[in-house]
Amino acid sequence: MMKFRIHPVLLPVFIGLAFTGGLSLYAILFTSLLFHEFGHLLAAKFVGMTVRSCTIMPYGGEIQIKDRHLATTPARLAVALGGPTATALLLCAALLFKFPASEEVIRIQMALLAVNLLPILPLDGGQVLSALTRIGGEGVRMRTVLIVHSICFLFAAILILSAGLPKTLPYILLALFLLIQNISVFRFRKYEAAYLNLKLKRLT
Repeated sequence: MMKFRIHPVLLPVFIGLAFTGGLSLYAILFTSLLFHEFGHLLAAKFVGMTVRSCTIMPYGGEIQIKDRHLATTPARLAVALGGPTATALLLCAALLFKFPASEEVIRIQMALLAVNLLPILPLDGGQVLSALTRIGGEGVRMRTVLIVHSICFLFAAILILSAGLPKTLPYILLALFLLIQNISVFRFRKYEAAYLNLKLKRLT
């Protein structure tokens, strides 16, 4: 059975919105994140992948898929693009049909798309690049390159955003959160590579 949870880092965001009278924004943001993740889950089901867990994150969410790295490139691309596709559909609906808070919906969908399509891990743009690398030794090497690229990109983003403090503080915190995730993945990359090679040997 798939596990579903909300990452603890989202709680301060929602509490802050509640205290500042942003309950409507909270509802739109949370619904948008759920809709985004539903796109990933629907795509995973469509291509026959098994989803182990789904975690709602500040930038969208993360889904843990059984043997993701052993899946075909088209399947991985479909799952990676499922979330942005759902967000884009919601954006189009808000642009075509005017309703209360439609402007807020449009802004949030545009922000989600802009962030998620950045070519860094673990965002959807980074997952697309990861899916385009080959499975095996070359794929592991390219994934390491992508992780290092993501770390450098986020370091640079934090430095640039620091010039706009305090207005850019939320973006800096998000970049810092992603940076910590990438550093953690980089530290355990050898174990991930060993596990992947073991799975490949069992299949051959």
